[in-house]
Amino acid sequence: MATPTTIKMCREIILSNRHVQAVVVSAPGKYDIYQTKVTDDLIEYTKGVPVLDSIINRFAQLAHDLLTEQQYLEFTQTLQATKQAIDTCNNDYDFIVSRGEYLSAKLFALYLGYQFVDAQDILIINPDATIDLEATKKQIKLHHLKQKLPFVMGGFYGQRNGKTALFTRGGSDYTGAILAVLLRASIYKNYSDTFGIQTANPRLIHGTQTIPCLDFESLDILTHNGAGIIHENVAKLLGTYRVPLRVDNTFEPHQFFTEVHSPRCRHCQHNFFCVTNKDNRIIVVTRKHNSPVTVHVINSTAQTLIEDMQKLHLALLKKL
Repeated sequence: MATPTTIKMCREIILSNRHVQAVVVSAPGKYDIYQTKVTDDLIEYTKGVPVLDSIINRFAQLAHDLLTEQQYLEFTQTLQATKQAIDTCNNDYDFIVSRGEYLSAKLFALYLGYQFVDAQDILIINPDATIDLEATKKQIKLHHLKQKLPFVMGGFYGQRNGKTALFTRGGSDYTGAILAVLLRASIYKNYSDTFGIQTANPRLIHGTQTIPCLDFESLDILTHNGAGIIHENVAKLLGTYRVPLRVDNTFEPHQFFTEVHSPRCRHCQHNFFCVTNKDNRIIVVTRKHNSPVTVHVINSTAQTLIEDMQKLHLALLKKL
């Protein structure tokens, strides 16, 4: 959601599938002159850094490049109202930090021609930043959400006791999983800038490969052991309600992707390895021949971590 080009790619993916029910978006990330994510900029704003005008201008430029004249005028009104709300919210951290997703969803809904649904009206967040499913079900009925399909919602936030509340970072993934469960979706598709879940972080390690198939237990272990491809609350939620997950690449969809579903899948053996890292430790997660998942922790140092991971990853690849 960072540039007009990538937003157009997202639109093409969505409009190519007539079965889409709900779209969840994140705030814009880094690109070109913008070397920080919008969410990080908003966090800095809560600390007194004067970046709000830059954030508003960034959204205005995206809208100018994507929307019709009438849509652009509508969105600029939203931008001004949001700026005023931030200025007068008494430094409400959760409200301010959520506005990146809010504005991203407002913009994308206009661009798609879908309805916008404010996550704060629907998602009820527990004090531990997990979802209160029963309370959220009541909100879905109260706001007749199923009559608004298809819609766009901003990820990462909802409400607690009527006030804006946040999930932990990466919470847009979690929002998507919540909606997939409560709307009884046939599948939850999550798009990022990698080819599914990889054998290591491709930003750090050369020669990674896509893990084609996982079960939810394996994904849960991975996300709690340093693999940051998807929010750590997603696997248990989707697994409990048996909603399949597909992790795909926004830039080249349908090329290489990971499917995550029940361990009873008859089409694969769920064998995999993944090299991750956490606190200067290398973590190797493996599963072979449908045996239990194993987790091995190897101590390293900040100076040699990447080199050690690269060597270990190469050795494991040779054993495949």
